[in-house]
Amino acid sequence: MAWKTMLTTQVFGCVENPSSPFAIIGVPLDHTSTYRPGTRFAPQRIREAACNLELYSLTANIVLEEVGFKDYGDLLLQPNNVENALGRIELALKNLLEEHRGLVIVLGGEHLVTYPGIRASISEIDTLIVFDAHLDMRDEYMGSRLNHATFLRRVLEEQDINVVHIGSRAYSKGELEYAERSGVKVYNILDVYKGGVTIEQANRVYVSVDVDVFDPSIAPGVGNPEPPGITLPQFLDLLGRIFESAESVRMVDIVEVNPLVDHGDVTSVLAAKIGVEASGLYYAKRI
Repeated sequence: MAWKTMLTTQVFGCVENPSSPFAIIGVPLDHTSTYRPGTRFAPQRIREAACNLELYSLTANIVLEEVGFKDYGDLLLQPNNVENALGRIELALKNLLEEHRGLVIVLGGEHLVTYPGIRASISEIDTLIVFDAHLDMRDEYMGSRLNHATFLRRVLEEQDINVVHIGSRAYSKGELEYAERSGVKVYNILDVYKGGVTIEQANRVYVSVDVDVFDPSIAPGVGNPEPPGITLPQFLDLLGRIFESAESVRMVDIVEVNPLVDHGDVTSVLAAKIGVEASGLYYAKRI
């Protein structure tokens, strides 16, 4: 591979299988975090949490102990150079997608990780489904046009892709106007509470999960908490419906876990559970 990773002491779930249909890669990007930095420490903490979970997918009713994971470790990123880091991430993910034809799970890192993720996978996807408390469609934020609060606007400007956004409850006026102009289907948190989210048929899907979509009571360890939020049963129902309706889910990223402000690692455990559930749902369609 034309990219380097840092060896890790643990693989996701502590069950390594070079032939696994699930590829794990950590992307400790923390270059543009603003309120509470610390997402660079998330990939390792999520792996540790996964090692202490039963590898059982509740939504798919599948045990993954014998399937395991192929873990590529964490990307090495140049500090204080956003453009260089994004280029390395895009190259690494593109190469990984070419090498691994199963499900790729990215452990972030801040939400800007999704920008190079989309650029790397755009030839293989047609729909992006985002779970997030925020729209991240600002044109600029704190003098920057490429950061965790603007990434989705940059994606929409550059790519011809369908976008569905679920669980939001924090907007700027400009974001709401841009979302409407761009044709993004936005289901806010009240739509989730009322059971009003429709998961339409999609072909090739990328799912991005910003853990601040969850209520801060169950996910306190995030950079930008925003109450009220989605519950885990609500999320698992939606995730199950996505995997069921999609022709394929090519990539899932789990971003914005911040171990430095977590309590008892509950947010890292939640993120690890998302990884297990996504893997189980993917595997269920193969057997």
